[in-house]
Amino acid sequence: MHLDKIKINNFKNYNSIIFDFSPEVNFIFGKNGAGKTNILEAISLLAPGRGIRNAKSNDISRIPESLGWKVKATLEHRNQIHEIETYVDNKSLRIVKIDEKIQSQISLSKIYRMLWLSPSMDRLWIEGADGRRKFLDRMTLNFIPEHGSLAINFQKLLRQRNRLLKDKVYDKNWYEALEEKMAIDGANLNKNRIFTIEKIGKSLTNLNPAFPKAKLSLANNQDLDNSVNSNDLVKALRDNRQRDMMAGRTIIGPHRIDMSAFYLNKNIAVSECSTGEQKAILISIILANAWSLTEYVGDPPILLLDEVAAHLDDDRRQELYNEIVNLKAQVFMTGTDKNLFGSLSGLADEFEVAEENGLSKIINKE
Repeated sequence: MHLDKIKINNFKNYNSIIFDFSPEVNFIFGKNGAGKTNILEAISLLAPGRGIRNAKSNDISRIPESLGWKVKATLEHRNQIHEIETYVDNKSLRIVKIDEKIQSQISLSKIYRMLWLSPSMDRLWIEGADGRRKFLDRMTLNFIPEHGSLAINFQKLLRQRNRLLKDKVYDKNWYEALEEKMAIDGANLNKNRIFTIEKIGKSLTNLNPAFPKAKLSLANNQDLDNSVNSNDLVKALRDNRQRDMMAGRTIIGPHRIDMSAFYLNKNIAVSECSTGEQKAILISIILANAWSLTEYVGDPPILLLDEVAAHLDDDRRQELYNEIVNLKAQVFMTGTDKNLFGSLSGLADEFEVAEENGLSKIINKE
């Protein structure tokens, strides 16, 4: 499974360009600001969500033209070819097309999977729970595409309940149907999350010993946040209604869940590890996720690794390359130093990117 003929139009500092990438390992290198990460961002938008930079659709177009951006690619998968396309229409709404038919973003996860790791994720373990929850939900979406629709429905119900709370609506009849639906969807969200953690946890146990071992789990911020029992959740929402009304929002439930990680090698929470250890553990989780997805769906995911190699010592960098090659996945890696990827010579296609007069382009391919 791989993406081919990736075409980018009016995207950040790219005007119009077509990439013929390898179905295996691709290394994109160049100076800072040359446009390496913009290529990964464009590819990441061929998956559900806001991509590797979490950008809004109308913030991606080339400046100053702001004509609207488009990313298009051919997906070769199990002897089938799909045309994948995503762009912004004249109302700044993101459109997804699969084989020329408009589809939901979540439909993309039903035919292929994509994982990424970027420098912005380095603070995952020391910042708020929201980032870890989104990280977990993205991993879950790759295992269970329906998780995306479930999360969207839950958020709609949550906003409706919060509006009632903020407006000080006391009539219980307005709440009960909402809370019952929230409890059912919330319990299923947590079941999916636990399933994902268990799958990745198994792969973490079996991962190459060169990478640190970690144990993932759902953590409670409030009682029942991680419950998989809808009856318990609906009771908690009803019992907490008065306190929620004082706060003007729903302060317990699956939308408050956190994911914790424990570094088994040192028997400490990952949040207490050094920056380098946290980065290495994050790489372990991404690799374990890739292996577990490969086993679960039968195909390896597409991997986007932005500036990952530069932060690793020589031995661990080589082990990362070995894992990537063994996965037999299509991989896109970026870096400023071509020499960091010397051991992949003959195993990876290399693309040198440069910026000139505000436009990025490929100046060399090997």
